[in-house]
Amino acid sequence: MTTGTDWDAALADAFAILLDGAADDGKDTGYGVYYASETLDEFLFPCAWATADALADGAPRHLPDPDGPYPFSPWNWRFDLAASLFRFDADLLAATGLWGADGHKGPRPFDDAFVADLRAAAAEDAAGAALVTGAALAPLLERHGLDLADKRCKKLNYWLTVVLRVATDGTLHDAMRAATFTERGPDHLVTSYDVDTARPAAAPWQERLGALTHPALRDHLRVLCRSEADARSEGGFFTGAGDGPWSDVLDAAGCSTVAGWGFGESQAATAVVRLPN
Repeated sequence: MTTGTDWDAALADAFAILLDGAADDGKDTGYGVYYASETLDEFLFPCAWATADALADGAPRHLPDPDGPYPFSPWNWRFDLAASLFRFDADLLAATGLWGADGHKGPRPFDDAFVADLRAAAAEDAAGAALVTGAALAPLLERHGLDLADKRCKKLNYWLTVVLRVATDGTLHDAMRAATFTERGPDHLVTSYDVDTARPAAAPWQERLGALTHPALRDHLRVLCRSEADARSEGGFFTGAGDGPWSDVLDAAGCSTVAGWGFGESQAATAVVRLPN
């Protein structure tokens, strides 16, 4: 039987390995977790939950599960929609490219007045896209009567990217628990019934994680640290503190990545980040 104290100690050992010994810097730094996927980009709109009231409300909430249960499902998490990030493509806002007079995407489901207000409230990334939190977007939706649940917004898929903020307590430990799918405790680790746990992790994680004395946690994390090729079918690959999918969005929001994971052919990703002060 694993006691709470034993489990917390096992997690601390595991996170020290994954973070290469790095720890909370103790300088009033906050940490968070973000999740994004191509499925969200492609099929999110029209979106029943992206209302002005929901985006303004920072209360953690579960979102509808479009996929059904599977190992490492993000839909077990609760999300903070107010702190989630919404990225509006530059061509969409400028009515250029496919959204221009000779394009096939238009007309936009909002007017120039919305664009002006959005630009005033948003950060701009390297590609000229506008990046705004749910809390900042909420009053703009209300002011301009933009309903993201309206069928006209289906055309925004792939042009309005949502990077969801996972609800955590702001500590590095809790962020790592969420990102590694260990926050529900030792009874919810993946097993050989879920995935092929005998397949090794990528170098050097197979050896490094072998130092863990909790065998089920060791196997669980090895499945999250496979090579990119092995993670195409199941599990994940660890990108560490380097750039991963959607890093440009997180960089524009002032976040710095501490640890990241990709899934599939980089079709989904989670990132533990140091939040801007």
